Amino acid sequence: MRRICVVIGSRANYSSIKSAMRAIQSHPDLELQLVVGASALLDRFGSVIEVIEADGFRPDARISMIIEGETPVTMAQSTGLGLMQLPTIFDLLRPDIVMTVGDRFETMATAVAAAYMNIPLAHTMGGEITGTIDESVRHAVTKLAHIHFPANQQAAERIIRMGEHPDTVHVTGCPRIDLVAEVLATMTRH
Repeated sequence: MRRICVVIGSRANYSSIKSAMRAIQSHPDLELQLVVGASALLDRFGSVIEVIEADGFRPDARISMIIEGETPVTMAQSTGLGLMQLPTIFDLLRPDIVMTVGDRFETMATAVAAAYMNIPLAHTMGGEITGTIDESVRHAVTKLAHIHFPANQQAAERIIRMGEHPDTVHVTGCPRIDLVAEVLATMTRH
């Protein structure tokens, strides 16, 4: 059984990976490992951890890795705090693959920890362009990742132009669309 460790740090990360988590959880040859941290644990951000648990997922680890202030300094410090804690969690869980989402500070910490520990890294939503620090983080994570799940063909082409092998790039669409489809299906039944 292959262990896939998903790291969630925010509401946006959760909505971007929830359908993949369901697929991992229901696959007979895979074991979902879940690490929840950063703003996903904080009440002022809606206590995403409660939503995750209500959806039937059990976190294997929770890590406090956010420094209050929401400034460039605290984002950099929070990245460092995550990088100090995630290796210990990965060492305990022994995942076969770590999966991370997008472009936030916890994504960077996750990618660096997995890379240094020689754990294959899967990255969703890579190859997007925004012109902000998010883009720089996203592209850095792409270079640390081994398996890429971009949302569209243009993003896939950017990832390949960054030097990633085409066989490792799989256009899957944005996983949030699965959630939209669920809502629409519910609405049409009523």
